[in-house]
Amino acid sequence: MLAIQGLKCIYDTTGKGWSIELVLRADGEEAVRRFDVEGAEDAELLIEAFEDASASAFDPETGEIVFGYEYLDLDEEDEEDDEDEDEGGEADESEEDDEDSDEADKDEKPKG
Repeated sequence: MLAIQGLKCIYDTTGKGWSIELVLRADGEEAVRRFDVEGAEDAELLIEAFEDASASAFDPETGEIVFGYEYLDLDEEDEEDDEDEDEGGEADESEEDDEDSDEADKDEKPKG
């Protein structure tokens, strides 16, 4: 597998066709491979997949482009959100207590 360093979308005005060009790197050397695609939509899908992927590679034996994605641990995110809500709730309660005590102080002051 060769690491993909860059991706380029090309429209050939004479041949009226779309292609994708991959910039590949292996062992310190760069190589370029061009593949024809059906149209602009296919080229756009490949570019989006490349941009969203955490890793991408080209397998010269099979001709496959492989895009890898990191999966988020949704349980971990939920726990962080719960902690943030707990901390935020405590701060809101203490602010309400301060407001209540301010109102009580106003009521207790002697009128002169």
